Amino acid sequence: MRKMKATLLAAVCCLMMTSCYTASVYHGKAVPGEAYVKVNSVKNHHLIVGLVPVGKNKLKAEDYMKERESYVVKHQLTFLDGFLGCITGGLYTPSTTTFYVPLDSVAVGK
Repeated sequence: MRKMKATLLAAVCCLMMTSCYTASVYHGKAVPGEAYVKVNSVKNHHLIVGLVPVGKNKLKAEDYMKERESYVVKHQLTFLDGFLGCITGGLYTPSTTTFYVPLDSVAVGK
């Protein structure tokens, strides 16, 4: 019974220590509060609490935005990213980068 309580306490602590971190960078004429359309989302993989990048982590907005002048780059630590980092004790710490364009710049097909 004592072991089950300790396991449950450890699981609750893991869930409570996770948080969602978000940083958005607005390029060109993009401003907060407008409607945006998601273009792409990329997972970033790191080790040792984000100190050691693994794989291709140098993202270039030009690769996803092409010739667009206005766009938003949102880098975040989602709940799942934080949970994975907590479970692994900070050895593996993923994050997510998402690219958005303004809704009015998207061509509507007829």
